[in-house]
Amino acid sequence: MDHKQYIERYLSADADDELETGELREVREHISGCEECRNTLAAEIAMKSEVKKLRSVKAPAELRDRIMAALDEVDRHSQSQSRVRSIRRPLAWTAIGAMAACLIAVIVLFAQQPANPAFDAAIQSFVQSEQRFASNVPSKSADDLAVTYIDRFGVPMAWDFSSIGLEVAGGRMDQTSDGRPIGYSLYKGSRGSLLAVVYRNDVFNFPPGGEMVKGIHIYHYRGYSVAATNRYSVFCIMVTRLPTSDLAQAFSQLPS
Repeated sequence: MDHKQYIERYLSADADDELETGELREVREHISGCEECRNTLAAEIAMKSEVKKLRSVKAPAELRDRIMAALDEVDRHSQSQSRVRSIRRPLAWTAIGAMAACLIAVIVLFAQQPANPAFDAAIQSFVQSEQRFASNVPSKSADDLAVTYIDRFGVPMAWDFSSIGLEVAGGRMDQTSDGRPIGYSLYKGSRGSLLAVVYRNDVFNFPPGGEMVKGIHIYHYRGYSVAATNRYSVFCIMVTRLPTSDLAQAFSQLPS
């Protein structure tokens, strides 16, 4: 028995303890003298153990589609490399196992993090702003935005993100479906962008966790950095792909 025969014919069944007596004897003889296949079997068992722990977790449809696409790509790559020396196969299986473990971790994180409709709506607006954003209020500077927000909300909900390389790129005032004003401030720089969404909200329960800097809550949520604050019942959510440490740096420079 060689590497190829073991991995393609016996590996999965061996990890599941499903080999017949005769097969098991032959496999154990091979495994006892083959370190590469022993390592491959250990990786396979570890991966299946993690999968069993997640039987009750239902991944979001979009995430499941991404995982299946990634595994299909691995399969196509494996087929195209079918003539590579068999000794390299254990390394390939170990790499696949590591990738699967990472995908499992993503599923767990996504499934365990409670949904926050306000954050989800702000993220959707942010993604749309990356593709298209049309200003309809004066927005050449943070001062321009502050004047607009004071006029509409009584609070200057404009921010200075120059310390992390972001400058004002636009401002917009719209209305929600029930007629309430809602403002959008877009900041851009060479490293990315940030969207601030401002609207009146009398009661908002900030999610647990995250960190607080100068009264502003900062979270890592669904792969985005999200900051939130509420002043005199005016609520502001800021969304960016930049790390949360950048937001903490910018807010740490606000006056106390």
